[in-house]
Amino acid sequence: MIDVRHATQMGILCSWYKKRNMRYSIIILPLMVVLISACPFYGYNYNEGTLPDIPVNLEDFNTEYDDYNMSSPIFGDMVPFCFSTNRVSKGGNFNIRYDPMSVVFSKATGELTVKNDYGAWNSLVEEFGVLLNAVKKVNTTGNELGPCLLYSRYTGFADADFVLLYASDQDGDFDIGYTFNNDTSDFSDSQPVAFLNTEFNDLYPSFNSDFSKIYFCSDREDEVFNIFRVGVDYADDEIIGVLSDTEDHVVEIDAVLSSEYDDKCPHIFENTLVFTSNRPGGYGGFDLYYSKFEGGQWGAPVNFGAVINTAFDEYRPILFNEDVDNDRDMMVFSSNRAGGKGGFDLYFVGVIK
Repeated sequence: MIDVRHATQMGILCSWYKKRNMRYSIIILPLMVVLISACPFYGYNYNEGTLPDIPVNLEDFNTEYDDYNMSSPIFGDMVPFCFSTNRVSKGGNFNIRYDPMSVVFSKATGELTVKNDYGAWNSLVEEFGVLLNAVKKVNTTGNELGPCLLYSRYTGFADADFVLLYASDQDGDFDIGYTFNNDTSDFSDSQPVAFLNTEFNDLYPSFNSDFSKIYFCSDREDEVFNIFRVGVDYADDEIIGVLSDTEDHVVEIDAVLSSEYDDKCPHIFENTLVFTSNRPGGYGGFDLYYSKFEGGQWGAPVNFGAVINTAFDEYRPILFNEDVDNDRDMMVFSSNRAGGKGGFDLYFVGVIK
């Protein structure tokens, strides 16, 4: 609560000081510093939040089943969170689920909480609630994995509000598809991204920062998953024109990011690409890696280290700015490490920008 007496005294003091000769500044300035620091109106116990250095279980989102493969497009403390889970089938096929995520930091207590709700942003229920219609359009009796959610408020799309990309094996191998809406709560029927799909498994699409390339993973070469890229003609802010293109595109393996082992789940945030790999040199199973885009190319992948990776599997990392920590981005990933609710659980951790 604001102390009115202190605020009034400060106002009088500031007005008086402006009228005085500057020769009094030596006396007055130290006095002002003391008064400002003592007055609760001018600060909080904690002015900046800090994301954890050690992964924390996202308990509100996890079940005894597998919960993983998530996506979020939002910069800020209200996150429309999409992920894959087999809870509905009780351990069978995977479907995509939408849940709101609130990331809240208390400047009074310093506590950081991440919950499955809208928190103080109930005004966004209608805006983001339409995503329930999106997942209904893409879920089938097969497996739906690797959602990639894009939102025009942050991308500037002229022909879509939300775009949800994903992969499904309903017809056998995994193919990449999408649904979208535009000025309505109704989403389109799911359509394939034809130039990305083959008779092999193609999953986890992610655009680079200027939407000139799509990165994804596929086992189209030697039955090992590698990271591929394809250039696209993104113009006039029209994303649906890119995804609906039926012409053939040149698809190239990214030799820097890929290895002789399984390299999967690429996700790009600004100039950083994160992915998972079971290449040698890790801590066991699949580990999380990152690469920086510098000088027009991706740098050699770097393991996130033993604080984040374990002897179990760490899978499908994503990065976003949660508007809490000025020095760290929030990374969400899934892991089947011990201590969770069962199967794969979702975790979050702060990583240096």
